[in-house]
Amino acid sequence: MTEAEQTYKRNENFVFRQIENETILVPIKDNVGDMNCIYNLNKVGAFIWQNLKCKNSVADLKNMILSEFEVTESQAEADLSEFVKNLREIEAIVPASNCPDCSCS
Repeated sequence: MTEAEQTYKRNENFVFRQIENETILVPIKDNVGDMNCIYNLNKVGAFIWQNLKCKNSVADLKNMILSEFEVTESQAEADLSEFVKNLREIEAIVPASNCPDCSCS
């Protein structure tokens, strides 16, 4: 499977919140937010997070970005690849291969 075909799902141990003009991602440990690890997301990052559902491949996400934002295809692809890499590094997302019912919200 190529990276473009890969699907991901959000780690349930991360909370996404929009507070006024800020969009944040907070890891939850033992039912408590880890306030030392708050991640600020820009508008595109928040858009990607909201559309990270096991049925959407990386290629699908790129096409959504191209439809929603004024950006070149190469820039969308590069930025999406970097963002997905960063989310994987902090374990905010995992491959959706073990998500057979595709009921990710």
